[in-house]
Amino acid sequence: MWSEKIRPTLRRQLWWLKEVYPELERCKFLFGRTAHPPRGAKETNPNVVLLSVDSMGSKHLGCYGYPRPTSPNIDRIAESGVLFENVMAQSNWTKPALASILTSLYAAVHKTDARGETGDRIDVNVRNQAHILDPRFRTMAEEFKDGSYATAGFSNGGYAHSFFGFGRGFDIYENSAGGLKSCTYRLLQWLCKNRDRPFFAWIHAWDVHFPYMDRPPFNRKFIKHRAQIVLDASVRHQINSGERVLSDEEREFLEGLYDGAISYVDELTGALVQELDRAGLFENTLLVITADHGEAFMEHGYIEHTASLHGEVTRVPLIIVGPKLPRGLRIKTQARSIDIMPTLLDLCGLAPGAEIQGTSLVSWITGGAHTDLLAASETERRGGQTAISDGSYKLIQTNAPSRLQLYHLTVDPKETNDIAVSSQGIRVAMESQLAAWKKEVLSCANRYWSDSIPVENLTVHGEVLQRLKDLGYVE
Repeated sequence: MWSEKIRPTLRRQLWWLKEVYPELERCKFLFGRTAHPPRGAKETNPNVVLLSVDSMGSKHLGCYGYPRPTSPNIDRIAESGVLFENVMAQSNWTKPALASILTSLYAAVHKTDARGETGDRIDVNVRNQAHILDPRFRTMAEEFKDGSYATAGFSNGGYAHSFFGFGRGFDIYENSAGGLKSCTYRLLQWLCKNRDRPFFAWIHAWDVHFPYMDRPPFNRKFIKHRAQIVLDASVRHQINSGERVLSDEEREFLEGLYDGAISYVDELTGALVQELDRAGLFENTLLVITADHGEAFMEHGYIEHTASLHGEVTRVPLIIVGPKLPRGLRIKTQARSIDIMPTLLDLCGLAPGAEIQGTSLVSWITGGAHTDLLAASETERRGGQTAISDGSYKLIQTNAPSRLQLYHLTVDPKETNDIAVSSQGIRVAMESQLAAWKKEVLSCANRYWSDSIPVENLTVHGEVLQRLKDLGYVE
């Protein structure tokens, strides 16, 4: 078993997990008490564990070329499965991005976006109103539930809260499961009673999200000098509006905290794999590692993620490991977050029960011919922005103020050289692709929405607001 490679490096973490959560000892299949317990699930119906890590951009992982050793366990996991090198998130912030992952629809269709929450921060006069995922859009959990899967979701609320519609289709959905450590515990505890049938479990971990975890020893791992800055909502707004200049020392400090948080998540991800393996479940489980969006550190004059649709924010990891999947396969062609749901359903022998805009990537995995998929990312924040990429070129359209940016991704993957003026022919072609995409998305949206069917807009619960405040969205 490939996990033997990482077992020695995880002994300390597993001992610590046992000490923190002694209740897990009551589950006899954990921590090696039973090597291979009988399974209730059929071999032909793999389990699914979807781990989405908020704000974890692919560029900060070793398996995507990052020079710092932030992710040795995730890197080993990637070596044992399939890694998609170029995946575009469908938004630059959590609520619409997660809605697109769970429904395989663009935000312009499901409309779970900012609306009254537009801007760099949620204004005090409108923050108590928010749009939620409409019940007409089927979630991935509903699809698996209809496929006779047990379903469970674990997060710490915020924009992944069930208030926003993300709990639909789950047998159990915990909004206060805590960080990844606690979510892992709750998942393993749930599996004590729900391992007799195929299961779909989703963990959305907030540990990497700003204002960034400042927990030893991870807060010292990649930091040479500590700077006197706390990235709260007010400071973020000052930096992104140009009111405050972020020094190189401050930026390096914040990025070091961010990388340390990824390292923390990496250790816990390795521990999760280890425990699933010890339980005899990992062999028949699809493990998926992804993110809702990435994070910016002044690459384009912004920090955090809600200000732009550049690659540091829109490029996310996608790693899939599981039964009958090839090992060490790296797929270079462009894919999208909306492709996750149809791919997982396909791998489990299921088919979507509702209209989707994503594409199953199974043929890519099995060696079929494939080309770059047209990908778009959108947000209603900061006046509205849309980005579209055909894999070679990327066009970013900003509404207020009106602006077009064009990048040749093949020679300029970091999007540093705007060629919108110098390459007018390509710009016009990309504008045409953007217009066609908008027309197609509008046609899809019109099948669900009309003037007589308003987008649902509800008062946000106090506990949800408090969690959003903890995450720096609300002052």
